Amino acid sequence: MDSNTFANNPIIIDMGSSQIKAGFGGDDKPKVIFNSYIGRPKLKALSATNSQEIYVGNQITDSIRGNMKIKYPYQKGVIKDMNDMDQLWKYAFSELNSNPKDYPILLTEPPFTSQIQKKEIAKQFFENYNCPGLFFAVSGIVSLFASGKTTGVILDVGDTVSQSIPIYDGFYIQHSAQRVDLAGRDVTDNLNNLLRRSGYIFTKTAELEIIKKIKEKRCFLSPTMIAEEKYQEERKIKDQFTLPDNNMIEISYEKQRAPEILMSPEKYGLELNSIPEILANSIQKVDLDLRKTLYNEIVLTGGTSLMQGFPERLIGEVKRLIPKDAKVKIWAPPERITLCWQGGSILSHLSSFKSMWILKKEFDDEGERILIKKQL
Repeated sequence: MDSNTFANNPIIIDMGSSQIKAGFGGDDKPKVIFNSYIGRPKLKALSATNSQEIYVGNQITDSIRGNMKIKYPYQKGVIKDMNDMDQLWKYAFSELNSNPKDYPILLTEPPFTSQIQKKEIAKQFFENYNCPGLFFAVSGIVSLFASGKTTGVILDVGDTVSQSIPIYDGFYIQHSAQRVDLAGRDVTDNLNNLLRRSGYIFTKTAELEIIKKIKEKRCFLSPTMIAEEKYQEERKIKDQFTLPDNNMIEISYEKQRAPEILMSPEKYGLELNSIPEILANSIQKVDLDLRKTLYNEIVLTGGTSLMQGFPERLIGEVKRLIPKDAKVKIWAPPERITLCWQGGSILSHLSSFKSMWILKKEFDDEGERILIKKQL
């Protein structure tokens, strides 16, 4: 079989630390989106009433989450447990009602993925799933592609890692790409710490999902850094949030303060660059002639970038870090949480892309070399 004789449209899988998005090439949006964690019953009573030992994705409902030991197999772009990752992929195939042996598969990956990991994934898909064709697409490139651009900067603010990826004419500029292990989960942890000071204790992994929901529904970034006096005023304004067990908690300044860790991590004991800093630094590393263009073509993607006030605050912070005469424009597509998946879908459906598929025979014959040869 060659890449011109695939019987079915490709399966597109966007792998994230928080969610996995899967669907078919040529479609406008993924067919399924689910949390990228595995649950195993902690209590014998739960497993006694059901022979199921592993729960995946939407199988982990609010009613049983508290009795689950939650594990994240994919963190910061790195697979921590291939066996558990296998469960996530199989769940995706099941939800798509598709056998991977019948479909070429495009997987998105961050630009810093190791060749060792790519080789292990390829072995899994070719040897265990009998997949006829495979391609690894750099997340930043396909995200920019989906936005209708070939030159720009993708700022991907996800759950466990944030990345700024300058791209010129469809190729990412490797020496300029920046990443930081600072993202949505840090906001969740910070919110948890702040709520603990107010007397609300959430310690279990499953309970942290509740904190995540509070973050997604209530947290926002102010247009500028908030003075401590303002936080004290905000304490007086209470906002109620209903928990899954129907109990209520009151939050106030926490919803505004928790996201500040993205802008000023040093204030929370983290020796990391902020999100605005990795963006500014990545553009400063490209040739001088290209910087003006990139300042005007910044595209946001990733679930954390959907936080209320994020684009507006980002512009203000970046302007403080770059030359005063530089003009900044940030594009924040409303569908940016699925932008990477959409880019993979578009790319896989192009006739000019057919020769880019890595075939099983090619991998058998050339191994890791073919993974390097066939990449964007």
